[in-house]
Amino acid sequence: MAKTLNNLDLLKDRVNQDLCMLQYPPKDWVKPRVAPAGEPIKDVVVIGGGMCGLVANFALLRAGIKNIRTFDLQEKGREGPWVNYARMETLRSPKTLAGPALGIPSLTFQSWYETQWGKESWEALGKIPTLMWMDYLIWYRKVLNLNIENETEVINITPLTHSFEITTKHKGTTQLVYARKIVLATGREGMAEPRVPKPLEPFRGDCCKHSSEKIDFQSMAGKDIGVIGISASAVDNAASALEAGANNVFLFVRSPTIPRINKMKSAGYPGFTHGFPVLPIADRLSLLSYVFKYRIAPPRDSVLRVWQHPNVHLCLDSEIHKAEKTGGKMHIFTNSEKYVLDNIILGTGFKINVTSPKYLSKFSNKIRTFRDTISAQEQYFDEFLDFPDLGNSFQLQEKSIGEAEYLKDLHEFTFAATVSHGNVSGDIPAVSDGAERLARSIASDIFVEDYPSHFSELCDYEEPELFGDEIPQNKYWMPDV
Repeated sequence: MAKTLNNLDLLKDRVNQDLCMLQYPPKDWVKPRVAPAGEPIKDVVVIGGGMCGLVANFALLRAGIKNIRTFDLQEKGREGPWVNYARMETLRSPKTLAGPALGIPSLTFQSWYETQWGKESWEALGKIPTLMWMDYLIWYRKVLNLNIENETEVINITPLTHSFEITTKHKGTTQLVYARKIVLATGREGMAEPRVPKPLEPFRGDCCKHSSEKIDFQSMAGKDIGVIGISASAVDNAASALEAGANNVFLFVRSPTIPRINKMKSAGYPGFTHGFPVLPIADRLSLLSYVFKYRIAPPRDSVLRVWQHPNVHLCLDSEIHKAEKTGGKMHIFTNSEKYVLDNIILGTGFKINVTSPKYLSKFSNKIRTFRDTISAQEQYFDEFLDFPDLGNSFQLQEKSIGEAEYLKDLHEFTFAATVSHGNVSGDIPAVSDGAERLARSIASDIFVEDYPSHFSELCDYEEPELFGDEIPQNKYWMPDV
């Protein structure tokens, strides 16, 4: 497909015109703060420059919150999972979703695509190629002039009286940054850890890797590979191994069946998006537990991609009970069989753990989870109780009142917000809704905190609407002009 030259420049002009009509950027309204030693305090620091970090940035800017810094660990153009460990050929979401466009048609993937390849090509497109989605996000960042500081690691966060002290590291140089609020947009793995079957825990390393890790598939040529799970990531990693020339690939599935339905696809409508967070906690947990009970089907395209290979083997009802390593080979024991493998890939997803981010280690044990909130646990899927119990603005909350009040200024905009807010901060479909909810709540928080200053400014406002000469007979004006 040949690109039409200069069309993206025309689209950029259209984006800018749309934003101008929406009065973007709005005027500065946030009162600046400084630390006790005089260092400037950022209004918000965003950790993570992937899709959620980008849309959170844009939503904050649209809310007039401009004093922002954003850090991402990856190189420029490699933020998020898309070119790192998202090994599917195409996205699973429908191409027509607006994604991070925040209600602006010219910012959608469809506008970006049609501008380059035309409407006919758009109609012929099936699903969005994964690498093309990354190209779109790179354009999104560029056209909105979002400043992401790449190759920068957040090492530590220390709560202060009226801000946070954030220790960052960029190419060996550390820096202290002060922030009033922090948005954690660190992806699905940001407040989680890989889910690992217990028998395989001792063997994590070169021969046993989680699907989120860097994997050398070319080294698997001619080898026997075991993939644990039937999730989307498990199937896509199995396909990658087969396409690299693996001798055999075995997919180990605990269940005797493969799920065929994704129940959450039925919930992609505004009522669910806006109503889910206000449901009672018991209803939210019951709904998510029901979905998990039925599990989520792997994407049809990914399954077809795998089963075009004759050397893939589906092992149902095959929970891993025992594992040994002998002579450089992994020996895996399931319910009824033994397998000898060269490598194992864990397509087992992530388990939420509020203590997993190292930079939160000073206070992560004070974060409230649903395990601290819910007493009757038996009716819910147990792992959902480990999700953080967030407030209305995605803020972390303290286990014990008065113990860690500063947590209200840490906003969790990742998949870990699912039980509190629904899936508005992890996947493409409702990410704009989540970002707008986040930005409006942060703007509200900041305004309320600074209300005395805003009220004083209102009292001092004296720009006249009438100048005193409009009604010659009237000699009395309030206030005096």
